Amino acid sequence: MPEHTRHDIMNTLTVEQIEKLTGLPAPEGASPDEERAYRELAWENIKVDVESRDAQVPLDAEVDGRE
Repeated sequence: MPEHTRHDIMNTLTVEQIEKLTGLPAPEGASPDEERAYRELAWENIKVDVESRDAQVPLDAEVDGRE
């Protein structure tokens, strides 16, 4: 997953781009409050994905080039 900031999710990316990035279905015809809630949820999902990725223990082959 590409690295994006909270600013990107909340202000720069379209909801369609966020949907492609996260897989979270974008709301159609959403009010500004609903779109903001969607963007907040998307940001939380991205943070969880990154935290999960960072918490993974590397495989032996990924440590010191062992196979």
